Amino acid sequence: MRIDRRHRPSFAFLSSAAALIACVYLSAGGSVWARHRSHASAGEPGDFDYYLLSLSWSPAYCLSSPNAAECNGPRRYGFIVHGLWPQNERGWPEHCDMRREVPDEVVRGIAEVMPARALVYHEWSAHGTCSGLEPAEYFELVRRAFASMTIPPDLVRPAQSIEQPPTAIAAAFLHANPRLQEQSVVVTCSGQDVPRLREIHICLARNLTPRACSADAARAACNASEIIIPPIR
Repeated sequence: MRIDRRHRPSFAFLSSAAALIACVYLSAGGSVWARHRSHASAGEPGDFDYYLLSLSWSPAYCLSSPNAAECNGPRRYGFIVHGLWPQNERGWPEHCDMRREVPDEVVRGIAEVMPARALVYHEWSAHGTCSGLEPAEYFELVRRAFASMTIPPDLVRPAQSIEQPPTAIAAAFLHANPRLQEQSVVVTCSGQDVPRLREIHICLARNLTPRACSADAARAACNASEIIIPPIR
């Protein structure tokens, strides 16, 4: 993961950028906890339009799933990779007919960004099989996609809770990653009374260059006025 420490812009300085992208979230629909299964379909390996990189905010996940593997080891995580999902302009394929097991060395090799073995197996079965790649190739692509993103400095290791509008969080990612398009970033949140940051979705072409998210992917956007980003502890 590339972290540029030369400049540490506060969320407060990103309000104007947040205003520019607010319309994306106002039209996106509502907050969701999971991708709508009704939009998924069986597909042929390699037959899809683009990738959606899902970065999960581990501290929020650990509040709701404290017994998860990533929450109980010696390391405390910030953003980890939930998945790199083949996506179509409408819907997405899942569980494609590609019978390959993920080798142990691949599981160990991706642990830095996907620390739970069960997550690796699930993501390969549900999404990686639709990439048209072998397991080692797919998870190398996952690694490259994650490494291509710069985490905003304020979200590298926050020691205290942060409360910000979703648009400000998206603006922070755009500021840290100038090559991203405004429509490339979707912030998702929990459905609680006080919503928490859940994931950042980033839409990428098949060669990992940024592209706009489809309307289907944009529907996951959080429309809460403000959300809480739990600290890393």
